[in-house]
Amino acid sequence: MSVLAHIGRGIEKKLITAILRSGGGKPLVAALAELPGVLSVSHHHARGVGSRRVRSHQMLFDEKDVLIVLVEAERADDIFRRIYDEAGIGEPSIGMMFMEPVLRGHPMMPCEDADW
Repeated sequence: MSVLAHIGRGIEKKLITAILRSGGGKPLVAALAELPGVLSVSHHHARGVGSRRVRSHQMLFDEKDVLIVLVEAERADDIFRRIYDEAGIGEPSIGMMFMEPVLRGHPMMPCEDADW
């Protein structure tokens, strides 16, 4: 059976998304990569305009890391709790996370032959 068949329709999955402080995603990717029940894990950097103003006509730009983890549904609550604890989500202004069911997903794999 291929990896894609394993992640196909035959298994219940959930997607965990965590929005963290800048720099908080990469260590979690390394910690979660080999964890049982994790089917795919990735993170990317995001930046946007906050609602607060520093001075008149000056906006505050927030930088965040977005962690995306595709997991087996039966292990989802344990993995969610681990991310919550390791990222310190319970502390003020650290970030937020949510979980949702998904029907089908595909792993993100590095392209070994890419020359970019």
